[in-house]
Amino acid sequence: MARLDGLRALVTGGTSGIGTAIVERLRSDGAAVAFTGRDEARGRAAESRTGAGFLRADTRDADAVRASVDAAVARLGGLDALVANAGILHDATLSETTDEAWDAVLETNLVGYALYAVACLPHLRAAGGGSITMISSDAGVWGETPIAAYSVSKRAVNMLVHALAVEAGPHGIRVNAVCPGDTAPGMVTHVDGRDDEGDQASWTLPPLARVGTGADVAAAVAFFVSLDGAFCNGSLLLVDGGMRASIRASAVAAARR
Repeated sequence: MARLDGLRALVTGGTSGIGTAIVERLRSDGAAVAFTGRDEARGRAAESRTGAGFLRADTRDADAVRASVDAAVARLGGLDALVANAGILHDATLSETTDEAWDAVLETNLVGYALYAVACLPHLRAAGGGSITMISSDAGVWGETPIAAYSVSKRAVNMLVHALAVEAGPHGIRVNAVCPGDTAPGMVTHVDGRDDEGDQASWTLPPLARVGTGADVAAAVAFFVSLDGAFCNGSLLLVDGGMRASIRASAVAAARR
């Protein structure tokens, strides 16, 4: 029997990158999965490839959030897990971030997560408990000024996790965060539109001397949604190859070359 047989999960932002890897991992472990995204074509392609159900929704639209949760519950016959993953990046320092870009990043990366969590809580309580796993970032653990709005939003996600863990815990609902470091192929959804994935050869490597993958992040999510993570609540798990373990960790792999 697959380890997640019987689990019913909703994944937001499942049409590319880390989100698609999460959908694929949960499906391979036996879960029934619905996932959201804004792009119909990418969503249908991922649906065909994974066997999960695609629901078109923009995480910045509160009505669309609630409708997608209701649709997922109807399709899956209930809900046991939410994985909040939909995110957007903006390459700018804080002083160079426009009001519009600030709103886009915070509404997508933080407010959207809160909207989905609140919409899912009654269904998780009805199921007798479950889990909410939020995809944060190592940029929410240490500040990254070149992507300041993104870094701020992910720091706030970590506190959202802590607040919800205390509120939802008595109902048997565990709330945790996975904080990835640099992960191939990189984020392509930016405030200004979809961007190229970039040259991974230029990325600074962590002590493990390789770039992370979507599968690495998905494995951590699979742990949190499974019974293996049954006593994890309010946890922030770095999946960054050791990059945040030391102020000079980024120099270790380079020194070995």
